[in-house]
Amino acid sequence: MEKRGTRRDKFSVFGPQALGAVPGGADARRGLSKAEFLEKVRQSNAACQRGDFPAAVRLYGEALSADPQNCILYSNRSAAHLKQGQYHSALDDAVKARLLNPKWPK
Repeated sequence: MEKRGTRRDKFSVFGPQALGAVPGGADARRGLSKAEFLEKVRQSNAACQRGDFPAAVRLYGEALSADPQNCILYSNRSAAHLKQGQYHSALDDAVKARLLNPKWPK
């Protein structure tokens, strides 16, 4: 029987789904290779998992500079801002994520 993910895994904005958010075109990753972009995303997610939210915000920002149309990265950075009590920044990123993808649930 296949092990099901926990409720937390399914709804975590820092989960593995963000690693699959790599755009198809190299032009969207301005200056970063696909591997470098994925590493930034992995580092961002790891920083969130260990509670290092200032580092996560910085790393998500670096990934976003390479792919400014990535709603998942904005959503994740929003959550990291929220964990730090930076409510205005969290709201700004959440709004940006929804503008980029109106169907984005997080």
